[in-house]
Amino acid sequence: MPQLAAPTQPLRAPSFFLLDPAHDVERPLLRHGRPTLITFLRGTWCSSCQAFLERLSPLHTTLQARGVDLVGVVCQGRHWVKSWLALNALPFPLLVDEQRTVAKAYDVYKALGLDGIHIARPATFLVDAQGHIVWRYLGDDRDDRPADASLLDALQLLR
Repeated sequence: MPQLAAPTQPLRAPSFFLLDPAHDVERPLLRHGRPTLITFLRGTWCSSCQAFLERLSPLHTTLQARGVDLVGVVCQGRHWVKSWLALNALPFPLLVDEQRTVAKAYDVYKALGLDGIHIARPATFLVDAQGHIVWRYLGDDRDDRPADASLLDALQLLR
């Protein structure tokens, strides 16, 4: 059963700078004063992750209209992600966590499993403008992602 809830105590979201391979620049995971929806992906090779990215693309416009940034984080080599992005444009940044530092900080790093090694567990976090995690969804397996309605309902938790 996935964990779908607001944390009982506001947790400070770890912030990092990660490579945006589409533009060859470092970007902040969180922008000061802006709420952010962060989704962790197993890799661009993962068909479930690709399907989730396709679902998120139309939601990006809704999130932007509500002042919420959308960021994907993938635990994969930058050259693989850059190659994938050259063929699959996204309206939001897909950042590279090659060292798995961010996945570990958010406690979604999966060292070993039947479905992969050194990847992120499918997970989505909503961080408010003050940098607190106000909602999270931790998937049980590669196909377990939050429903669009759940993502939009979570926005109500933003002040």
